[in-house]
Amino acid sequence: MSFKYRSVITVSACLVVLVLLLILCSKNSNNSAVSKTASSSASAVAVKAPFHKVLTPQQVMRLIGETPDLLIVDVRSPQELQEGKLQNSVLVPFWNIMRGNYNLPNNRTILLYCAVGGRSYAAMQIMARNGYSKLYNLKGGIAQWKKEGLPVVY
Repeated sequence: MSFKYRSVITVSACLVVLVLLLILCSKNSNNSAVSKTASSSASAVAVKAPFHKVLTPQQVMRLIGETPDLLIVDVRSPQELQEGKLQNSVLVPFWNIMRGNYNLPNNRTILLYCAVGGRSYAAMQIMARNGYSKLYNLKGGIAQWKKEGLPVVY
């Protein structure tokens, strides 16, 4: 593995940790506000929570076969595409999702993936908070997908 590639992975991992911390801190402050509002209101209405789940590569293969309108989103950088991608996936880099600079339909089932699963997990959390209701993340990312001998396109 080249120094440049290791540096990209290290920086990406640090950024994902930072994003997850921000999400968790924000989530805790939002939950306390919601809790206070709900407890002070006698007629609180239940809000349907978004559905998001982490799937193994084998589970993703089943999801692809069972979900004809599945939208597969690669959140890696354009430079990482040389490592291969899942067939029929669209590229929406993680930083675009962080900035809210993306336009994906929120009425479809969406599978997110990246190199090893961290950025796509963070993207899934962000999108869930922004109203996307049916999200999946590929556990281990495309690295695990390839390790299991599953197909990629270049």
